[in-house]
Amino acid sequence: MKQEIAGYSFDEWKEIKKEFENNFKVYAKYNQSFRDLIGEILKGESEKEFMIKTGLGVGMIHRLRKQVNEKDIPNRCTLISVCVGYNLDLMMAQALLHSLGLDFNRYSQRDYAYSFLLTRCRGKDIDECNEILKGLGIEEKDLLGYHPRKKG
Repeated sequence: MKQEIAGYSFDEWKEIKKEFENNFKVYAKYNQSFRDLIGEILKGESEKEFMIKTGLGVGMIHRLRKQVNEKDIPNRCTLISVCVGYNLDLMMAQALLHSLGLDFNRYSQRDYAYSFLLTRCRGKDIDECNEILKGLGIEEKDLLGYHPRKKG
């Protein structure tokens, strides 16, 4: 005999379960290791194009592809530089952070500014985003691209 589940008829439950499974397939792409996610983002990308899009140095593409994991985490501004450079949405940025055991800190003005860039300012390049970050009062060390890693 077909039983109810949590107040749903058997047929209703079948539909809910089907919806869940379909949604999970869509969202499962975000539930991958950092290496798999970054591999998809940077698939076929040249060092030169990576540098132009992200403002990061040539060595960073290799580090992101081969070295980064939960024990060797890049600066948050590096990850956001990739997100801006590749026009990734907030959900994908969160997936990248989460794959490294991180999240946006909801009490951090810097993190809120980064999420603001990924939602309100999509399509802007690294230089434009840095102008926005400066205008929002974000410290120079937290700017995007190679800029934050310059000495002095």
